[in-house]
Amino acid sequence: MKIGEIRKFSLIDYPEKPSVVLFTSGCNLRCPWCHNWEIAYGDKTSNDKTESVKMILKDLRKHLDAVCVTGGEPTINSDLPELVEFLKLTGYAVKVDSNGTNPKMVRRLLKIVDYFAIDIKARPQKYPLLTGVQNNVWDSVSETVEILRKNDVRYELRMTYVAGLSDMEDIRFFDDFSIHGERIFLTFAQDTEIFKTSEKLPIIESQKITIR
Repeated sequence: MKIGEIRKFSLIDYPEKPSVVLFTSGCNLRCPWCHNWEIAYGDKTSNDKTESVKMILKDLRKHLDAVCVTGGEPTINSDLPELVEFLKLTGYAVKVDSNGTNPKMVRRLLKIVDYFAIDIKARPQKYPLLTGVQNNVWDSVSETVEILRKNDVRYELRMTYVAGLSDMEDIRFFDDFSIHGERIFLTFAQDTEIFKTSEKLPIIESQKITIR
């Protein structure tokens, strides 16, 4: 595993807890609108600050109680459980952000991760458009969600609306796919150096979806 970047303080990446944010390098998807594209599939995928980050984490533990492991895509790394174990032994609560494409890894993490955030990119038939890969990974994502639903672990589902790629059918699917009591969130993609969204944004009418 390569840890490409660290954000030493965040108030938005872990529910109700100030946190450290770790960005793992590399991703199995190529979402054209990715705001971390340089770490996910750009020039910064070769960055590795793992050893220095571990030292920083030990020092930050005096002030912070949580770590969010994001990417890129953390679950493509076979040694992700070892990183989580290190964080737990250091005393942190751990959240993992994932695109949901590796249900086997999520099963391995169930006993040691405190919170998962799973991205729902679009309605199933549109997954290749939003992920930038021809292989439709929806079946793996839905399997991951079912694993979380059947286990005693905190999680949330989230969708990023990408103006110009997403549409209201995606939002309606997200709303219908969710079940009572789930935490579900919708955000809006911002322009990046390599992708410009259109200006048209939808009016959201849902009792279940929280905009953030």
